[in-house]
Amino acid sequence: DRLLELVGPDLACHAVFSEERAYWQTRNRAGQEQKARQDQLGLGWANHDHHTFRSSRQHFVDLMLALERLGFERRERYYAGAQAGWGAQILEQPLEGIVAFCDVDLEPAETEIDFSRRPLPPSSKLGTIGLWIGLHGESFLEAGLHHLECRFDHQLLRDQLARRGINTMNPFSDFPFLKQAFTEGERWPVRRERAERLLNQGFIDEAQFHQFVAEGALGSHLENLQRKGGFKGFNQKSVSVIIQATDPRRPMAEVQT
Repeated sequence: DRLLELVGPDLACHAVFSEERAYWQTRNRAGQEQKARQDQLGLGWANHDHHTFRSSRQHFVDLMLALERLGFERRERYYAGAQAGWGAQILEQPLEGIVAFCDVDLEPAETEIDFSRRPLPPSSKLGTIGLWIGLHGESFLEAGLHHLECRFDHQLLRDQLARRGINTMNPFSDFPFLKQAFTEGERWPVRRERAERLLNQGFIDEAQFHQFVAEGALGSHLENLQRKGGFKGFNQKSVSVIIQATDPRRPMAEVQT
């Protein structure tokens, strides 16, 4: 509230998202390496395409309201289908040119509701996004971005990062007008009390509990994006594939050097 009173929604948005990127960067080696390279050219993160926040069902509407206060306007809303188990609301801050892609677990029966405005009831299961929240916390102002997606020459970045020992996963979109791939996931430590809560609630089993406490869990990525032909949107089917591939309960997804 104080920040908004001092500078208004546009500058507040600029400040908040600068800090969100900076915090994400401290926990993502690919982000650190690429930011250092871009800083040598004076670019900073000027090539950002969108910022992905993961939210619990309980707090998704709260996230929407917080972003609205920073001047964001709703764009398209995705429901990826009954089998995918997730949805997203895309928002854009028109003056700052910042896009937020906000993910949430959804039930099959929730295809027709505006989940960006109607609070979602508790669910008896956790999808990929809900489990990530359970392990790490809410993205916004807590755990940080799940990923920052920036616009690059797709193949050139893959090659350059590989020379620095940073692998890139197989592309989940590979079209002439849209290429997308995550860097290999950054593992974050998981606090024991978070894992115990998930175990006691029946969302993970004993083996998963011990694995998460000992080894951590997938936390964040840098996303390598190349757009052509003025295409501004997203490929829902491809996003479903990568969400499932990066579920913390799965083995590390196949990477491609």
